[in-house]
Amino acid sequence: MKRFMILLIIGMACMLVKADMNTVDKYFDRIKVGDPIEYGNLKIFPILATRTLSQRDYVSLDEAMERGWLKIRESGEGNVNIVEVRNNGKEKVFILTGEMLTGAKQDRMIENDILLPAQSGWVKVPVYCIEHGRWSGVTHEFKSSELVVPNVVRQKAEHSRSQHEVWAGVAESQQDLGIASKTGNVKDNYDDKRVQEKIADYENNIRRVPDISRATIGIVATTGNRILCFDMFANNNLLRKYWHKLIKSYAMDVLHGERSRLTKSDIHEFLEEVQYANYYSTGTPGLGDLYDIESTMGKGSALVYSDAVIHLDFFLSENAIFGNDSDLDLDFRRNRR
Repeated sequence: MKRFMILLIIGMACMLVKADMNTVDKYFDRIKVGDPIEYGNLKIFPILATRTLSQRDYVSLDEAMERGWLKIRESGEGNVNIVEVRNNGKEKVFILTGEMLTGAKQDRMIENDILLPAQSGWVKVPVYCIEHGRWSGVTHEFKSSELVVPNVVRQKAEHSRSQHEVWAGVAESQQDLGIASKTGNVKDNYDDKRVQEKIADYENNIRRVPDISRATIGIVATTGNRILCFDMFANNNLLRKYWHKLIKSYAMDVLHGERSRLTKSDIHEFLEEVQYANYYSTGTPGLGDLYDIESTMGKGSALVYSDAVIHLDFFLSENAIFGNDSDLDLDFRRNRR
């Protein structure tokens, strides 16, 4: 009887994983690459759904904060890589990987996408420190900075799962921008007047991406012969809620880059690689199922809930290039998951 129950549990788990993978495949099978929008060194390829995939609305971190729903505090006397979050609201709240929290003993970034249930109680949420030189309380609780960390920091976190590499990403970003920060705080990147002016130009010229079509649910950001990031959301509404943050994140990576040389054909090949990568369930303190995504090209993650991909991101390996001058070995004839 015990053996039967174990086999039954394993079987049910396999069915759930298969169902989630069907959801991921559904999204990839029903998207297409739109015509790019380009400004300076940043070329954005919109990702459009060919049919409606999800109409559910999700409350964002900033919306929940404005409504007074969320409380975020240090865990106990303070844990560098854990904070505690409570949703007092009557709706689910989505928090994006890389969103920045300020205050308490040091600023943090959210490690993984999380979907908090309504009336959640206190939930322990994994984070990374993005302010290396401070460990003293300035406020009792955290607040949202209304920013996402620079794209290079998101990439470092996704590929390494290492606090030290996250700090290295912050330092790399500040060195490239010529920013001196007393506490190694990544928020100083965004507070720099020179950087603000340059990023504002990108915002003004790229901000219309979600307005191209209500079918726009994601983007692939590129510069030179590099793919910076792939971000895809459950629907257009959720993309809109995060777009003003993501533009700044991408733009900060391209200020000293070069014009993108990638084409729609390159992006189609890239998306196929992401779809048929390996997906590993990792667990989440919130709702749904969280997956790590790995391939020979890079790494990413996906949060799946109730027949929808809430958010999926993917980053090429550091210094990897794409397109005609790429030396990446792409094998699209691999066995399907």
